[in-house]
Amino acid sequence: MSEIELKNSKKEKLMARKLGELYGEQFAIVSGKSNPPLVSGVAEHLGVKPIFLQTENWGNGYPRCVRPKEVTFAEKKVIIITSLQYREIGSPVEELELMVDACGSSSDIHLILTWFCGKDDVSHSPGHVPTTAWLASRIKHLPNLKSVNVFDPHQSSHLEFFHPLRRRRFYFLRLLIEKARELGIEQIAATDFSSTKRASRVEEILQTGHPIFLASKDHSHAGKDSPLSKLGLTGDLVGRKIAIFDDMALSWKTMKAVVENLHPLIEAAEKEGRGKADVYAFAAHFDPTAETHDNLKEALTNGWLKSFITTNSNLLDPKFLELPGFAFVDVSEMVAELVEALVLGSSTSDMFKDI
Repeated sequence: MSEIELKNSKKEKLMARKLGELYGEQFAIVSGKSNPPLVSGVAEHLGVKPIFLQTENWGNGYPRCVRPKEVTFAEKKVIIITSLQYREIGSPVEELELMVDACGSSSDIHLILTWFCGKDDVSHSPGHVPTTAWLASRIKHLPNLKSVNVFDPHQSSHLEFFHPLRRRRFYFLRLLIEKARELGIEQIAATDFSSTKRASRVEEILQTGHPIFLASKDHSHAGKDSPLSKLGLTGDLVGRKIAIFDDMALSWKTMKAVVENLHPLIEAAEKEGRGKADVYAFAAHFDPTAETHDNLKEALTNGWLKSFITTNSNLLDPKFLELPGFAFVDVSEMVAELVEALVLGSSTSDMFKDI
């Protein structure tokens, strides 16, 4: 039997039986503290039990990692699933380094990053070191690491910082596009100049047939926070269900500015007898700051926004889940599909759909 036929045969078996039943002794799904619910969901799809390493800080602030004494990774293929959220530089990557060290007896290690922003990627002052390049240089030198698999990188070029490791990127945003299709979205709005390409790609997929609202925005780069200084929209309101798509939502300032700018157009159309239009916002990742809750709540309670829909690629704070109109799409099955391909050594090209 050829290698291709063998892989196809394995795929057919997996349609009837879970991966864990066939290869459970050959691989392990490992994570730390970043997103236990998502990792547990991935493991459930595959029919295995996840291994959560105990990662925490010592009293002096230094991180540590404890592996359960009954657990061994000897000769196993280890899939580490984690989200790199940077509240302080270094802490998540230090956790990752310790987890990799705890899996040192494995045959090889594959890393799945469900969130890798690298937002601090532009030099705005003398001596500034881009965070993304610095992080990638630490990650790619981890021992026994065979591949890095990143979902929705803020800039696709960031993937090349992991050279020469095998590196792949995938997009949760396509799951949100399918959700938009279910909702019957009729018109799309961009959030800035750079998102116009994304909006055009979404329109190509959804085929609403209506013109896209174009957006322009500017930031003040005088300080470290780079606050939004202005945003404007250009376009004609045609649809009754309007969608905004972004790769990530952080402070929710940009999203708030877009829906606020759309609101007068919606009110005018309603007064003209063209009916009420609703706005939906979609973001592949949700990594809130201290001001996010108030910004999102204002948009929802003022009637500017019907619903905000994201994914569980990051751990979701219950206070957001309690907001009326806040919803998320579970990405565990898509991540499980990637784990299956890594375990079997099969191609992941079918999963790559650029957005």
